[in-house]
Amino acid sequence: MKGLLLNQYYAVEKTIWYYVPLSLVVTTILLYFDQAMTQRLAAFLPILLLSTAAFEVLKHEAKSGWNKFVLTLPVKRSRVVQSHYLFFLTLTVLGLLIACVALLIAQFGFGQAPSAGYTYSLMNILGITFTMGIVAYPLTYLLGTEKAEFVIMASGGAGIGVFFLSAYLFDLLLMPLYAFQGLNSDLVFSLGFLVVNFILFVGSYIISIQVYKRKEF
Repeated sequence: MKGLLLNQYYAVEKTIWYYVPLSLVVTTILLYFDQAMTQRLAAFLPILLLSTAAFEVLKHEAKSGWNKFVLTLPVKRSRVVQSHYLFFLTLTVLGLLIACVALLIAQFGFGQAPSAGYTYSLMNILGITFTMGIVAYPLTYLLGTEKAEFVIMASGGAGIGVFFLSAYLFDLLLMPLYAFQGLNSDLVFSLGFLVVNFILFVGSYIISIQVYKRKEF
């Protein structure tokens, strides 16, 4: 497992070390302006950038032929899938940590106190990121890494589409219910969107293992 993760890291090492300082600086600057819109963008930026670096691994594997070579190694196919998901989660958490560090800099360095909307936006982008993973990995294993670039683009559209559709259905179907009256609708939606998509992400991991085991190269 360690070797698989290191291989993925080295494949996108330059991208990661470019995105880390870039996202930290830009996020901190956006928080400095203390505007609702810039705060939402600040929350989205580091998580989105770092998670997309994980998807780049799939494209590198297709170009280098690693996806076929790895099957000749004494490694179970389930381990290959597990390494992809674990690397994706690691970079997503790294993006979240950068967002939190930028928040601390804004609070103690600039005296800014980002609104609760910043926290909601963090949960929303995490949910969108998990949606992208739900789509990207099973489809890539099914269609082949050669189609990775198309699948990644499709997963990005799916993540945004599912978010807006979920928000629309939430306002239409759930908010009018008596049980939701008096609750913080933004918090309920953002938390629910994150939890549901994380559960589906775990489910996609199980599906991906089965797809990859049956894949013929």
